[in-house]
Amino acid sequence: MDFRYSTEQVDFRAALRGFLAEAAPLPRVRDIAGLGGHDQRLWQRVCSELELPALHLPPEYGGAGGTVAEAAIAFEELGRALTPVPLAGSVLAIETVLRAGNAEQRQRLLPGLLSGERIGAFTAAGPDAADPATATVRAGLRSGLPVLHGECSPVLHGHVADLFVVPAETDGTVTPFVVTADAPGVTVQPLPSFDATRPVARLTFAHAPAEPLTGSDGLDRVLDVARVLLAAEMLGGAEACLALSVEYAGSRRQFDRPIGSFQAVKHACAEMMIEIDATRVAVMFAAMSAAEPDQLAITAPLVKAQAADTFALCAGSAIQVHGGIAFTWEHDVHLYFRRAKTTEALFGSSTHHRALLADRVGL
Repeated sequence: MDFRYSTEQVDFRAALRGFLAEAAPLPRVRDIAGLGGHDQRLWQRVCSELELPALHLPPEYGGAGGTVAEAAIAFEELGRALTPVPLAGSVLAIETVLRAGNAEQRQRLLPGLLSGERIGAFTAAGPDAADPATATVRAGLRSGLPVLHGECSPVLHGHVADLFVVPAETDGTVTPFVVTADAPGVTVQPLPSFDATRPVARLTFAHAPAEPLTGSDGLDRVLDVARVLLAAEMLGGAEACLALSVEYAGSRRQFDRPIGSFQAVKHACAEMMIEIDATRVAVMFAAMSAAEPDQLAITAPLVKAQAADTFALCAGSAIQVHGGIAFTWEHDVHLYFRRAKTTEALFGSSTHHRALLADRVGL
């Protein structure tokens, strides 16, 4: 397999970057973050004009017929721009319905999620979403119908979601259920978020009616796709940190010289570039080989750990290059630092993912 982006994929990246620069520049991102982290008009444009939620879905369900590679490009560009849209949670909800739902459920649930008419959210963000022993939501029966009870947090963009995909323990296994936000027994409480561009919420279920997804596939592939796409998003954030640092180092002067001429600043930027290049290759490989389940099981935890470490390094180094101004609310660098720290923790730390990789390769 030739692990290089095609001309069409390169053009798609350029078009998406131009769209985000026009529709959601960083000043606009700050405004949206201050209003709850969601702009309905921007979300509709992302869905209708760019079809981002539908990129890697087959056409029979209203998808664009692409692959995880196109979705990874989209996540990378949205991560570079810190675009405050609920794409991550919605795509994971879509992926779960696609993989774990039956044919009737896919036909019924996917069109609204792909068009953006309904916002989906995947409620599990911890390291053991598929482990029944650690499940915080349980499924039971009430009057013969399935209901959920329990609590889960943090849920990405949970306060604006119309539909939740909830992994819940039932009979010693974890089964994904679909719950609507307006169902009785569902309580959504917005939570303070360290990352203002990505709001979170707590969901509480008190015997809430739910629909089990009754397809044959489990959650493992969904979680691995999530790891790859989040790695692509973190790669984009790291690239933005380097670009901001290089621009500042070329314009900020001390002792009548640009600070970029100082060896310490050069080394910081060079180290960022080296780590970004290595992570970019890993993300490309993971995204382009995602159709092979055995390959995905190995690359997904590896690339999530590597991208998290790279983003954290680049965000920290960018603060060092910018100096004290980077810690102020008015500067943009701290927004990337916040995104780096919160995304690093999603689905488990880098240590967790390296341990998962070791288990999967039999070490």
